Amino acid sequence: MNATDRLTKYYTKFMALPFFARRAIIFGASLALWWFAALLASMHVNNSLCVVLLLTGAAGAIWSSELWRMWKVFAAIAVICVAIMK
Repeated sequence: MNATDRLTKYYTKFMALPFFARRAIIFGASLALWWFAALLASMHVNNSLCVVLLLTGAAGAIWSSELWRMWKVFAAIAVICVAIMK
């Protein structure tokens, strides 16, 4: 049994969970990642790595909680403003 078979087994078990349970697991993992990145940032670890981890954790939490549906217009405007500022 190689790694692909093992991951496929875990993926099918994860997808068998109810929708809310899957989203709750993703939300919890995203918050844990964000917390870990904030901890690293407070210890002054590589700033570039911390920014990527913080953004990934925040994006995962926002996506899994479905808040992005309410704020996608604001996010689009923010992305456009950041692109113009660079």
